[in-house]
Order: sequence, then C-alpha cells, then structure tokens
Amino acid sequence: MILSPSAPACKPLRLSLITTALFVAVASVPVYAETPEAESDSPTPIVSGAEIVNNACKVKPDWLMAKNNNPYHLNIEQTNSSDIIIRADDTQVAANRFAEFSGNVLFVQGEQRIATSSASYNQESNQFRADGSLTYTDGYIAVRAEQIDADANGETATILDSEYYLIPRSAIGTAGRIDIQAAEESRLITLHDGTFTTCPGDNPAWQIRASEIEVNENESWGTARNAQFRLFDVPVLYIPRFTFPLNDERKSGFLYPTIRSSARNGVELEVPYYFNLAANYDLTFTPRYMSKRGLMTNTEFRFLNERHESELQVEFLANDDSLDTDNSRSFVRLEHRTNFNEAWTGYLDFSQVSDSAYINDFGNATVNRADPHLYRRGQIDYQAGDTLAQIQIEDFQMLGPYRAPYRTMPKVSVWHDEAMPGNFSLQFFSELSHFRNPNDSADNASRFHLEPTLSYAQVKTAWDWRADLSYLYTYYDQTADTQRDASVTRTLPQFRWHGRVHLERPFKQGGLQTLTPQIQYLYVPHQEQAQIGIYDTILMQDDYHSLFRPRRFTGLDRIANAHQITLGATTSFFDSNAVELMRLSLGQIIYLDESQTQLFDESSRITASNSELAAELDFQVGRRWYVSSALQYDTDLDLTRKGRVAVEYRKDDANLLQLNYRRVQGLVGTSEEVEQIGFSSTWKVANDWSIGGHWYNDLRTNRTMDALFGVQYDRCCWSIRISAYRRVNRNYDLSFADGPLPPADFDNGVSVQFILSGLSNSTGAIMDMLQQGIFGYRRPFYLSN
Repeated sequence: MILSPSAPACKPLRLSLITTALFVAVASVPVYAETPEAESDSPTPIVSGAEIVNNACKVKPDWLMAKNNNPYHLNIEQTNSSDIIIRADDTQVAANRFAEFSGNVLFVQGEQRIATSSASYNQESNQFRADGSLTYTDGYIAVRAEQIDADANGETATILDSEYYLIPRSAIGTAGRIDIQAAEESRLITLHDGTFTTCPGDNPAWQIRASEIEVNENESWGTARNAQFRLFDVPVLYIPRFTFPLNDERKSGFLYPTIRSSARNGVELEVPYYFNLAANYDLTFTPRYMSKRGLMTNTEFRFLNERHESELQVEFLANDDSLDTDNSRSFVRLEHRTNFNEAWTGYLDFSQVSDSAYINDFGNATVNRADPHLYRRGQIDYQAGDTLAQIQIEDFQMLGPYRAPYRTMPKVSVWHDEAMPGNFSLQFFSELSHFRNPNDSADNASRFHLEPTLSYAQVKTAWDWRADLSYLYTYYDQTADTQRDASVTRTLPQFRWHGRVHLERPFKQGGLQTLTPQIQYLYVPHQEQAQIGIYDTILMQDDYHSLFRPRRFTGLDRIANAHQITLGATTSFFDSNAVELMRLSLGQIIYLDESQTQLFDESSRITASNSELAAELDFQVGRRWYVSSALQYDTDLDLTRKGRVAVEYRKDDANLLQLNYRRVQGLVGTSEEVEQIGFSSTWKVANDWSIGGHWYNDLRTNRTMDALFGVQYDRCCWSIRISAYRRVNRNYDLSFADGPLPPADFDNGVSVQFILSGLSNSTGAIMDMLQQGIFGYRRPFYLSN
C-alpha cells in the first residue's frame, strides 16, 4: 500500500659434520569504505539514542533495538508482496471505505511496516495516516516520527518530526520532514531541515546539516543543499551544494589535507582533489604549498582496461624560493603494462627528475631516499610453450656524484627448455646486447652470447641429483683503449653436479624434523678476460643460497674459473599441524683451485682454501616471538664478514616490537665497515591511543640515520596523528658533476594528519608509519607457513 518492496539490505669441512650438527644438536585512490572496527574486547555502550553495533563503529538507534514493539523484528506471513495487512487491538469501519485503528497498530505491505498507537486508512484513495509515536521501516530506512501520511497509489509518503536510520550505510540523523518517493527499485528519500552522520552521540565528530539532503537508492552518493559541515557541532564550512558517499564507490571531490613542517621546506599544506573521470581512469591533482619553497603541483593519472594498465605522475615547482636560481624543479614517472595477446606482453618504467637533490628535498612514494639512481626499463616479452624471448632497454639517472653505468640499448634474450628421452633435457640461452656510455658517445660495445646446456636428472622420493654440461660462447665488438681489445672471443665449458638427500623423523609428541644435506661440484676452466670491458657485471650478494649458484658475478663480462665443492644442509622443524617453526641452514665452499678471475681489482679474486661459512636461522617461539638471523664467518681469519639478526614480538597486526642489527666488514671494492642497529614498533597503549615509529643508528659514527615517532588518538569516527622525524639529509648540489660527497647534515620535521572515518577509505592505521623512511619495515622471518 505505502511503498513498493525495497532492494535487499545491504661451513664444517665435511658433510658428516654439518648434517650431524643440524640433525642432532638442534632438536607479509581514494575508495570510500566502512569505518574501522574497534577492539574486539571493548564493551558495547549505549550512546545517546544510538548503540555501537557488533563492537564496530556502526551505530543503530536504541529505539530500533527493541524487538517487542518494533515492526522491523516482527515476522508477518504474506502470500503476495502487494497485499496490505493491518493489525490492531480495535478497528472502526465507516461506509466500508474508512477505517480507524487504535492500540498496537501494525501496517504491513511487503518490506514496509509501520507500528503506531493509532492510524486511519482510506481504502478508496489508498491513503494511510498515522499519528503519535510511530516507527516505520522498509529494509532501507527506519524512522521514528510523530506523523506519517502515505499514498499507496503514488507510492509516496511524508513523515514529520522524525529520527531516521539509513540501514545500508549505518547513518543516523533527524529531519523536520521526510519525503519518500518509492517507485520499485528507485527509492528517493528527501530530508528537509535534516542532519546526516555515521557517528554516535549527541555531539558527533562530524555531521552534515542541510536544508535538504537527498538520498537515492540507485545512486552511490547523497546530495546536500545549503549545507553546513560541522566538526563536534561547530560549523567549519558552508557549501551551497555537495555530495557525500553512501557506499564504497569513487566520486570526484576533495580528499583529506595533510599539514606538516620540516627544516628544509617549512610549513607544508597538501589539499588533494580527486577526479573520477570514468570507471577505468581517474586523476588526482594535489597542490602542495611549502612556505620556504613555494607552490608545487602533483598530478597523478591512472588508466586500466582489460589489456593496459598505466600510471603517470607529474610534479612541478615553477620556482624554488629557497634557491638563488630561477630554475624550475620537476619529477615525471610513467609506468605502463600491456598484454598484446596471450603470447606478447610489454612493460615500461620511466622516471626523470630535474636535479639530483629533488628526491631528498621533496620525497616521493615510488623512490627511496637512499637510492643512488632512478632505474628506467622498457621491455617486450614473448612466451609460447617452452620458449621465452625478451627485448629490453635499460637506463639510469644518477642521483648524486656517482659514475653512471652503461645503458643497455637494447638487449635481446631467448630461453628455451626442451625435454628429451631418458631423463635428459636441453636448455638453450642466447643474448645479443648493445651498451652505450651515457657520458661518452664514442664508448660503446656489442656482445653476443650463446649457451647451450645438456642436463641429466634423477628425482626420487628420498634423493635427487642433476648434472649440467654447458658450453659458453661470447663475442665482443667494443671500443678499443689501453685495456680493451676491439674484438674478443671467449669460449668456456662448464660442468656442474648437484645432489640432495631428503631425510625426516617424526616426534612422539607430534611434529616432524626434516634434514636436507646437499653437495655440489662445479668446474669452469680459467681464461684471461682483462681485455673485456665491464658493462653490466657486478659481484653477487653472498648468502647461503648463493653458495650453490654456478656464477660469482652477474652479467656476462666476467665468468669466474671454478674448481670447487660446495657442502650444505638445511633442517626444519614442524609442529603437529605442519607449521614450520624453525629452519637452520649451514654451508661452505671448498676451493680445490684458486679463482683467478677478478672484476675491478684483486679484492674480487679468491685465494683462500674455502669460502666464509654461511649460516641462516629463522624460528618462531610460541605464537608471538620470531627471530631471523644470518652470518658469514671467515674461518681462516676468525672474522665475521657479514651478520644480521632481527627479533620481533608480534601480539597482533596492530601491536609489534622489532629490534634489528646488521654488520658488514668490507663493502665491495672498499674497506669500509657498516654496523647499524634499529628499532621499529607500533603499539596500542590504550583503547584510543597508539604510538609507533622507528630508529636506526650507525654504531661506527654513533649517529642517528633515520628516526620517526608518532602518536595517534582514535575515536569511533575520527583520528588525529602527530609525528616527528629526523633523517640524514642527502644534500647534493643541483648538478650531476663528479666530485666528493658533501658532508652529511640532518633534516627534521613534524606532521599532523586528521582523518574522519566514514568519509574516506583510510582507517589511519599507525602501522602505515613503519613503511616511511629510508629502511621501511620488513617482517624478519620467511618460514613456509
């Protein structure tokens, strides 16, 4: 009668020593969303005519919770959704057309229900009126009011002096009058002299007051006219017309501003504006005012369809007021992925800054402040069956007085793996590359490499082994100088045998220990390679897994001679639920001959009889303590070359403590030592208060390298965070000239962020802070759980 039915609501030298030790001794744009959940053990208070439902920041009026006298909770059987059912203690009918109802009146039609003490119904005009305290629900909106007039023919209703609850949105408010137009699946609700909020209490964190608020069932946004936006019942903004979200759909509009202050930039204010241009592309424009530098603009464009995905970011500062020059400063980044078809794909990542100090001065979410360069890459990949081909170009923009590496313009690579009868297989790799010196156009080189490999493998339940015989042919056509020949041909055979044994033993109390000892023999003869330039080759990082690689260097400009045996073993412990609790790995290379191949100097040669002993240990103690560590120990010099350890206590996703330490003795090509200690944490110290931050210190210089601390206060509908930082300032000159690094100084700053839950997608989790800074946060363990 009144409304149509609504839409549904909403290293030891012997293998035996390693395995015995292991087996015996050791017994992770703005989309509007629901508000964040509160602590699960918090009470469920009644707040000023509303209740926090399911311990979450969603309100429901207390008058809607009473099941005994609320039609929202009453089940009425209907044979037809258009039927009108009226129940009352007393009914008076006149002229077979008019009816008066009194006492526990219940009016039902489909999903629409009215409960009141008295009502009248005109069957001829199909009009229904109820006076006095009444409750109306339809699955989309619930109302408590003093009067309702409904016309079933026009599917309209007018409700006076009401409190309402918008069920899918968990929004509450009041209205002097509510007009409902209820054509099927197109309900339109207009609130006159109304309020709208998703926060509980008489003094909500935020509220919209407007002469008219319009909510359409088929639209994702409400519209308010002649509106005040109020914070804690204080008007802060008047807007003739604006929209607000009713679900998680995107819409054009202002996003939350950020206010911060730093020694380098002064007071900063960012006010983003989001343009929802179409379902598959959007744009965010962010003016960024810096009191010491001026006004910068940041534009981010995103595009997505079935085959293509693009993101373009442009930052521009016309004139930096802190500098004596009038040069503009800018940053551009384009990232694009495309799938041409099932076989062909493409990728492009290009970044450019106007000067080497840009990232240090302004920061960027896509570039770490410690990075010495911007990496650019473009490639096209082809994959069909067992064949993969790739065309790639690589380039770098250096951020500081560093020597620029060669550009790869381009590199064409082909991989193919062919299965053969009798456990044999044939792998084929070839590469054609052209390199150019970005600082000298006359310095270039072309390289052709061919590498077929014949393999034989045996795989059994308790053991497996594999033998590889390869032939490496490389030809160089390069710019000749005092060290390099114009053309060089290098041919090398390579033989590798690698075998493993898989052991396990169960425990009486449940659980399992596994042990995997492994051995590898590698032989590559020596060939003098000093006449070959170095274009894309560096020494690989050392760890346990690198002991079993067939190469010591990346790239192909140096292939080290090898006559060596690698021994290692890994043991793991699992509980009765197959959860890995601990993993320990030990390994070492025994050199049968010296490796004479060097990279830039003698430091990359191998003259010892064995490598450092490499060890890695990861384990979980109980449900909350985790430890991860790695060590590379020189057994000849009794010296730790590299070491790291991280200990973390994780109560839950919002509460963690992590202490980490690392030490490196002699970086590549230098005698420099690095020794650092760090601490990261986020913790909820009370129901509404959280703290978080990190601190990293260089023990050699006793200097703080990066520090950040923040405190956050959370309420049901809003959060405020105040944070301060101190970090090493990489103060490069605005040029790329060669020269010594300037002396280090520090940059200090503070930031204030205010977040209103229910009007944005951000929950303001303080855990996000751990990703900021030079080092960022990483979980300290990698067990296979």
